[in-house]
Amino acid sequence: MAFDLRTLSRRDLRRLAGELWADPRCDGIAPAVVEAAVAAGASSLDRTLVTAYLRHFPRGHCAFDFLRGAAAHVAERRDWPWRQRGQDWCLWDPEAGPDSVARALLTGPDSAPVLRDAGLEADLAQGAFTAAALDMACLRAGEAQDKSARQMGEKLIDLVNTAPVSPRAGMLVHGLLQPWLQQSPPDDYKDRLSAFLLTRYGHPKLQSGQWQAIEAEMPGQGATRLVGLLTGWLIRRAVRQFFAVVGATTNDPQQWAAREAFWKSYLDDDAIDDAWFAFGRQAELAARGMVENGSYGQITGSGADPSHSALILSIGDVRIAEWSHNGSCRFWNREDRQAPDPYNKQYFGLPLRAMNGGRGYEDGFAAIPHQSGWERKFASFIHRHSGRRHPLYGEGLWTRSWY
Repeated sequence: MAFDLRTLSRRDLRRLAGELWADPRCDGIAPAVVEAAVAAGASSLDRTLVTAYLRHFPRGHCAFDFLRGAAAHVAERRDWPWRQRGQDWCLWDPEAGPDSVARALLTGPDSAPVLRDAGLEADLAQGAFTAAALDMACLRAGEAQDKSARQMGEKLIDLVNTAPVSPRAGMLVHGLLQPWLQQSPPDDYKDRLSAFLLTRYGHPKLQSGQWQAIEAEMPGQGATRLVGLLTGWLIRRAVRQFFAVVGATTNDPQQWAAREAFWKSYLDDDAIDDAWFAFGRQAELAARGMVENGSYGQITGSGADPSHSALILSIGDVRIAEWSHNGSCRFWNREDRQAPDPYNKQYFGLPLRAMNGGRGYEDGFAAIPHQSGWERKFASFIHRHSGRRHPLYGEGLWTRSWY
């Protein structure tokens, strides 16, 4: 782009200085445009330079230092609010500025007064400087420990729900989960975190592409561990939600309590690798309001009553379909072509209630009824085919005639 900046009207210079940062064709003239705007000495151009810095905050731009230095200079040369704001909030320091706003956002009762005091109002509230401050708030929340970890995490969720701009997804996930790699949050807060991230970004097993992009945005080296932590929470959440839903609607609470105790023992022992549940049409209606949309599958077709539900588990090499009503629990080897995959959105009733698999018993299929001593039979089968012991029933007591 070759032209004489001196031929531009003040209006055109103001427009160019404010908007060139998003157009790579203007990279070569950016320093000259900034110098011309400063040299003009007009209050309207000074305001343009300040707002361009805060709106675009183009830290990767080749002329960023020119813009930052110009914004700091024009802010100081006038008796106007930007002079004091720049001093109070370190606005012209690209590291300290976002950090000072971030700390205030994490400790204040509301984001609006903080942003207003820093001059980040109207369109600047949605600008890149504000977004950088929220990214920094995520980093600060990720450093928190003990009780402050929950306090900052809850504040971060509130900020994201109310702020006019959002941090990057990877930064937010990092800020919310990083404190819990070495300690476990209280169950109620774990549920809040899980529900928030599930609603915002989907299940890591279902939206794997999106979560790979989120991992790529995370700082540090622990991204995969953080996503694994959340996935583990969601597995536990799925099992507990399934039992809560069925427990609220069952006609045989005593029988259901025994099944719940059996499977939750594996859960508490971190022996369950995947968990997902599916509802028949009537069961889905009964469960509304108790589970999040999209966090379960549907059972369709013949072979299963519409009022029934199924819990689909993976324990080592064993894939399991436990049912909400009387009947046999099904066990497959996970490589069996007839084994149900977790995280499907739809299941057909007949395969889920199969009485044989693509493989025989020795290779990992059985349909075991809930009859006397079923807990030891289940534990025996699972140990035989996965190597994992039940915390209470151990290896069970294997007898071929059981199957």
